[in-house]
Amino acid sequence: MLDAIAALHQGEVIGLPTETLFGLAADPWHPEAVARLTRLKARPTDKGFILLVARQEDLDSLVAPPSPLARSLMARFWPGPLTLVLPARPGLPDPITGGSGSVAVRHSPAPVVQELLALWRGPLISTSANRAGEPPPATSQEVREIWRSEGMRVLDGAIRPDALPSTLLKITANRATLLRHGAIPLEQLRPWIPDLEEAG
Repeated sequence: MLDAIAALHQGEVIGLPTETLFGLAADPWHPEAVARLTRLKARPTDKGFILLVARQEDLDSLVAPPSPLARSLMARFWPGPLTLVLPARPGLPDPITGGSGSVAVRHSPAPVVQELLALWRGPLISTSANRAGEPPPATSQEVREIWRSEGMRVLDGAIRPDALPSTLLKITANRATLLRHGAIPLEQLRPWIPDLEEAG
């Protein structure tokens, strides 16, 4: 684990198992790390990234004060596979927000993620560990094979074979829009968001 922390400080990208898919992680405040991850994933610069946090208090430096709806969803589903897209604090790097003024955040319950974040003491970017257009890997060994040419540090672990990505909701004031179906199904969200909209 400590060598993964050292790699992150050096602006490298690492692999790790989350509660959903196997992911790639990087320091969101390190421009070279963000550029490296963007290149590896062949990611459009206007797409932004998900940030993993160790606790809700860590959101203070990332998002504007959450609305009552956002707070109720955090209380019910965090830690868990629910990613919330919330209004960003001014000053977050454009590669993180995609220039949108919003940032995607998740409190992950995965033990490896929790241990890493406790040592790191800050948020980390998370994105799926597959190459663009390829299926997501399910084991650390698969991640090492995919990124062998990068010499990437990969933390050991595995995910469920039928794992789904996190459910992705955009929260604007007290309105919610479903941006991506995922590990938390609609029937679990509806009691908390009766007027939930789906992105077209």
